Amino acid sequence: MLRRVGSLVWLLAVAACVTLSARDLRPTHRSDAIEDAGEPIGAEECVACHEDVLGRAPAPAYHADCESCHGAGETHWESEEPADIRFPANADCVACHETGHRTLMTWTRSDHERAGVYCTDCHATHDREPWNLRHADAVSRAVTPRASEVTRMCGDCHPEVTSSFALPSHHPLREGMIDCTDCHAPHGSARTALGVATDRCTGCHQDYAGPWIHEHAPVAEDCTSCHAPHGASSRALLETNEPGVCISCHSLAESGAVHDPFAFATRCTDCHGAVHGSYSDPHLRH
Repeated sequence: MLRRVGSLVWLLAVAACVTLSARDLRPTHRSDAIEDAGEPIGAEECVACHEDVLGRAPAPAYHADCESCHGAGETHWESEEPADIRFPANADCVACHETGHRTLMTWTRSDHERAGVYCTDCHATHDREPWNLRHADAVSRAVTPRASEVTRMCGDCHPEVTSSFALPSHHPLREGMIDCTDCHAPHGSARTALGVATDRCTGCHQDYAGPWIHEHAPVAEDCTSCHAPHGASSRALLETNEPGVCISCHSLAESGAVHDPFAFATRCTDCHGAVHGSYSDPHLRH
């Protein structure tokens, strides 16, 4: 028994090291201006040394001018030192991609921008179309082999969310049926989204949208009051199985003598089946 426990601990430690090493090997970014960078030398001179960049895939025509993103390359060309060339900052990307692109209108207030995420952490400007998305690392591909490339790439930075999709009740991302971006705007923020949080859920779950004559308040305000959006060990993505999830708001004192104490050892929805809303009953009974 102790040998099995020891083996499990060792495997977990190895997995942690692999995950950490994948993140530690990400390139460091120097996006500040380079003093005495010299004069522009032209993309032809850049490609003469960086054939590997050109050889990955045909770069889009609008990314063909290297120095429009990296700055003048004369000093770097002479010294061949990485520190003598500027890594593109988010401002370089937004300068071209902001105008006319509604997906970037809230980027400056987004959670990714506030966390210091670079555009190039998700997008490979020299790589493939569409959207020049990077490939996920080997760990994400192994953990979620059937998920979409977008979902696996999100999992590179959000492994705690990826792990929740292995719980018994979960949204079908690991099966590749939906993507993270179906619910989350990578260039925006929940703080700037219009409408209530429930609107995002009812975009797919329209049968729970209402409007109802008798509403269940959490349904109208925020589905995550009762449901875990990514995954849960409880049925139907509930934060806690019934009756626990109901008792968290509807206390015993509130229910009074109407409910026998044994009622709290079963499911509330056995009687209150119209839990999302009702056209006929204020107590949400069918």
